[in-house]
Amino acid sequence: MPLLTSRPSLAMKICVGLSLVILLGLGTWQMDRLFWKQGLIDQRHAQAELPPIPVPVDTAVDPDMAFRAAFAEGRYLNDQEKYLMARTRRGNVGFQLITPLEQEDGRIILVNRGWVPTDYRDPKTRPESLIEEPVHVTGVLRLPKTKHWAQPENDALANQWFYVDVDHMAEDSGAELASRYYLELDETEVPGGLPIGGQAKVELPNNHLEYAITWYSLALSLIVIFVFYHRRPVENKEDNSNGNAA
Repeated sequence: MPLLTSRPSLAMKICVGLSLVILLGLGTWQMDRLFWKQGLIDQRHAQAELPPIPVPVDTAVDPDMAFRAAFAEGRYLNDQEKYLMARTRRGNVGFQLITPLEQEDGRIILVNRGWVPTDYRDPKTRPESLIEEPVHVTGVLRLPKTKHWAQPENDALANQWFYVDVDHMAEDSGAELASRYYLELDETEVPGGLPIGGQAKVELPNNHLEYAITWYSLALSLIVIFVFYHRRPVENKEDNSNGNAA
């Protein structure tokens, strides 16, 4: 009795074809994201490893300066600390401490000094962090942030900030900005151990290759299933009916 292979219907072909296009498109998109993310990581590393420059003042913000190694000098306005809320470190919840750094002309540069556990929000619990003398601090330049749709509004009265709004923070401090960049400090040891610097994310998660492999693997699996399903032997019903008649 001769056996035939099944033929896919037009609807099946269209469904499989569209699914294949979508899966291959998602895989290609993830490859594009992979190269974009790796370029971004390389750029951040390169910027952070350059010799530090003074924080630029009286200049427009240049996006290419993000994560550029920089330094600043001045006096901390400890009574104007700002608390950047809901920041974690190694699974522990806390905040990042932003303190205005006063320049000789009275203007300020905002400095993200690093992470502090929630229990140490009250400055009295970390007196060593209230440095009075002039400081020289190093880190990387960061650009002003805009509010993400999922972030709460900043609350200056409660001193709860969820994104870095340099203009609003300067206004709340009663001082004029010297720079619209802010400086995020490195891991240089500080008195008392708090805040913990080095919170800038120079290294970013880059799992796009795994995602791309997943989508391409699903596309390949779909092709294999489609081919094997329609190459499986099926009984010739016409011959079978003739044989029964005989």
